[in-house]
Parts: sequence; C-alpha cells; structure tokens
Amino acid sequence: MKKVIAMIIWMLLCHLPPAWAVDDVSVTLRLDRTEATLSDTVKMEIHISGTRSSDGSPVVQGLESFLVTKGGTSNRVEIINGKINSGVDYTYYIQPQKTGIFKVGPAVINVNKIRIESNSATLTVSSAPQASRSDRGPVFMDASVSSQDFYVDQHVLYTLKLYYRTNIGNLSLNLPEIEYVTFKQLERPLEYQSTYAGMSYQVLEVRHALTVSMPGDFVIHPSRMNMTVRQSSSRSLFDNFFNDSFSGFSSGRPLAVKTDSIHLHVKALSDEGKPANCTGLVGTFRMESTLEPASLQAGESATLTVQVKGQGTVNRIPDLDLPEMEFVRTYRDQPVLETEQSRQGITGTKTMKWALVPENAGEFKIPVLSLSFFNPETKNYHEMVTPSHVISDLPGKTKNDIATLHPLSTAANNAERSVKKEIQKLGEDILPIHTQAADLTVPFRFLYNGWLFWIVLAGPPFMYLMLLGSFRIKRLAPGRLAQSKSKKAFSVFKNRCQKNQANYEDLLNAFKCYLNDRFNLSFGTLTPDDTERILRDQGVAAATAKKIYTLIQQLEATVYKGNNTDDTDAAGDLLDVVKLIEKEIS
Repeated sequence: MKKVIAMIIWMLLCHLPPAWAVDDVSVTLRLDRTEATLSDTVKMEIHISGTRSSDGSPVVQGLESFLVTKGGTSNRVEIINGKINSGVDYTYYIQPQKTGIFKVGPAVINVNKIRIESNSATLTVSSAPQASRSDRGPVFMDASVSSQDFYVDQHVLYTLKLYYRTNIGNLSLNLPEIEYVTFKQLERPLEYQSTYAGMSYQVLEVRHALTVSMPGDFVIHPSRMNMTVRQSSSRSLFDNFFNDSFSGFSSGRPLAVKTDSIHLHVKALSDEGKPANCTGLVGTFRMESTLEPASLQAGESATLTVQVKGQGTVNRIPDLDLPEMEFVRTYRDQPVLETEQSRQGITGTKTMKWALVPENAGEFKIPVLSLSFFNPETKNYHEMVTPSHVISDLPGKTKNDIATLHPLSTAANNAERSVKKEIQKLGEDILPIHTQAADLTVPFRFLYNGWLFWIVLAGPPFMYLMLLGSFRIKRLAPGRLAQSKSKKAFSVFKNRCQKNQANYEDLLNAFKCYLNDRFNLSFGTLTPDDTERILRDQGVAAATAKKIYTLIQQLEATVYKGNNTDDTDAAGDLLDVVKLIEKEIS
C-alpha cells in the first residue's frame, strides 16, 4: 500500500510545472476596507497562487505611515481539473499613524530572481471622531492624576482605566518615557464592572505612583495598551457583557488604544523655613521611640528603638546617629526599612535600634533625635523630635562587677559558671566509671578497623543510589533531546547570526528557532508581543524583554517595508540582547 501511495505522489510531482515556470504565479493584495480612522486596525491579506520557489516573504510597499503586526501564514493546495495549484496566504494588521490618502502596495515576491508584483489598494484615513459619552466604542482607555499641580518628589496617583465590553487578551501596557518623570506600579491591577454612559463595561484599573524630580511644566504623553480582540466565548465569566458583535473586530485581531495627554505643573520646594536637618523627605511622616527597660542592674543593657513611619519618599529616610553619652556605651544595630504598596501610595517604616550599657550607677539622659520633612498638604516644613528618655542604673554593685558588652555575649559563660556551682556528688553512678582508655575497648575491634566494616557500612547506600540513578535515567530519557537543544540554543543562534547577519528575515527566523529550542516551545510564528510575554514568563527582566520587543518590531517593520537589509548592525544588536537573556535566566 505504501508503495502505491509513493508512486501516486511521484506521478503527481512529475506533472508539476517546473520551478522556473512563473507564468502561473500570481500575487493579490486585499484590504478589508477602503476607509479607516486613526483608531482602526485594517486587515491586509496577500494571496500567492501558483507553483513557485520564492526567495522569501512578500515585501509590501507603502507602509511607512502604518504600525504593522504580522498575523500568520497558511499554505494551501488545490486540485482543479486534475491540475495541482499551490498557494500561500499572508495576513497582516496595519494601524494608521496619521491621516491622509495612502497607496498600500504593491506586494513584491521574487521567483527565481524574477520580480512579481501584486495590485495596489487605496486607503483613506481620517481623524477619529470626537467621542461623546455614548459612543466611545467597545474598548477605550482613560488616564487621570490625583493632582496636576504638585511639588517636586511628591507622590501623585496616575490611574489608567481600560474599559471593554468585548473579549480581549494578550494585554501589553506601554507607559510614556519622560525625563525626570518616574512611574511605580501600585499593587496588582483591579478588575470590576462599571456603567459608562448607560452601557455596561468591564474595567481594568492600574495605578502608579508618579513622581517628578525637577520643577517646571511637563506633558505626560499618552499611554498605550496593546491587545488582541477575540470573539466571545461561552466560557467567559462575563457572558452578559461579551455577547455583542462589533463591526471591525474579528477573531485574533490586534488592537491598540491610548489615553489623552495630561499637563502637569511641578513646583520647587520652598526655601523659606527650611530646617538645617532637612534630608529631602516629602510626604507625611511621624517618629516614635521607646526605651526598654528604663531601670537596669549593673551589667545589663537597655534597647532604644526609634521608628520613622510615613507615606511618600520613604526610601530617603536617613539613618539617624545617636550622640555619644558620658558613662554610657552604645552599640548600634543595622537599620531596617520596610515598604508597602497600597492603592493610595507607598508607605514605609524605618526601624533603628541601639543597645545602651551604663558604666556607672546613676541616671543618664538619652539625647533627643530630630528629623524634618516637607508636607505638601500643609505646604510647610515639619520637624519631628523623639521624647526625652532617662536610663537608670541601680546602685549596689561595684564597677568591677559590671559585665563588659562584647560582640559575642558572655551570658553563656555566666550560665556555665552558675551550673558548675550547682554540681554536687550524688553518690555512685549506676554504671561504672571508666578512668582509662583501655577500659573503653569495643568488642570486634577488627570489624571497625578493617575493610569489611566499610563494605558493610557503604554497601546498602551505594546499591540504593545505583538503583535510584537507573530509574532517573529511564524517566529523564524522553527529555534528553529537549535539554540538549536548550543547552546548544545560544551557540546555534550565534552561528546563525554570523552567517545571516545581512538578512533581516533570516535573523528573525533564527531568533524564533532560538526561543523554541531554548525554552522547549513549538511556535510557528511569533509576534513581538508573544516574544515579550514568553521572556517575562521565563524570568527575563522587564527591561530586557522590552528591548527584544522593540528590536523585533523594528526588524519586522523593515522587512515589511521592503528593506531586508541595511547598514545597521542588526545581528550584533540582536546577539547582545540574547546574551543578556542568557545571563538573566542562568
């Protein structure tokens, strides 16, 4: 039977037109619409029909003003009137970045060094209409700040709310990068249901602590959320919200929404009334202190604990210094800072401790400690001062009886001396007391001194380890190939980069193979979003994952626009980032 099937396949192949026959090869470009707005995502399909030997993916001209995302590739084979016709379909999603009338295409392929072009399509892009409270669509995002007029280093809340009433996934948030402006995410995103303009939405709320380190006027540029819009599923937890059908959205379609810009006015901290001990604390703080115990016996120590608590720039709480005291020795403990994030901001507590040991009997006053901060609510500086503490060393013992406090406590030695005083002879022991080593001779000494002892002792554990090892080898055998590929993934990728350093499409394929081999995956196609998500899941730092996301996006955009190579060292850049990935996951 196998021979018959093989013969049929051979006969069919014999009737295939030769690779150099390009007359039957055709390329068609299609857009799913002719008009769009800046907020729309347009589906672009490229259909290649005919037997061919292509030099690579099609290159589409006229995409300089679009954000391009690769959707996927599918192969097809058709038999019409006994003639075999093969083809490949490419899917892309393009999102316009500016208004105007654009010519998209042609798509170009090379078949045996013969250039074949597709048709072109015209797309008219207009500004997105000003949305009223009733027609903002199935997905949109808003941004707000708790204050637009605040002080340098003051924490304000930057809140992002994603409203959606369709099924979405693969979310990726891009915050604006602005000099002197930092964002710190607070807790996990919050999900809830809400009503907007009389319509039910699911809301994803993300809060950040926003700080600006320089006075002046700033513009917080739009934040961007990338996602995939999918068809509703009956398995959704919110079926009543996800059963609508919205025009322009199809299964697996990428979508990007963004916020409006926000203007900020940041004021400098006032120099009026600024204390000399001000260390840059901005927020609301308080200081507490305790002394335990206040009364001591000679040789004992007391503990002074000072805590600075507050909300704001808690990372700037300084380590306080306790002044030297006469006849009292101080031993400082390592300060501890504990921070906590809540939806209202960042709070923290710094704990500082000192051990105090009086050298003489009497009463000793502990110096007060002070610390200043700027309160944006009152717009004034405030000074915190610890209460006055007095430590008392009870009289009755001489100075020679006072124990010296060393890094290692002498409490164990003191306990040993007291125990020795309590040891008394209670009579004869039940067992005889041996006074010479010869009395401790063990029977069968030859067994302990000879090789037989070690065989008896080590034999059973050795046999157990041998059996365990054999079981583990059998169990791990199916995964040996994957482990081997994982170990060799980087070196293989490095060689491919050196070999194909001038071809961007080959570099992208090499990186896809690297990810599959390194993490034992089986992806046929990988989007920049997929790549970033996989790396984050594997423990790669967010900054590194973002670098590879940006680089892959740039390489794909270059390929899509017809420049498969240029003068930049793309291979070197890609290799450098992969080295970072290897360093971080190892």
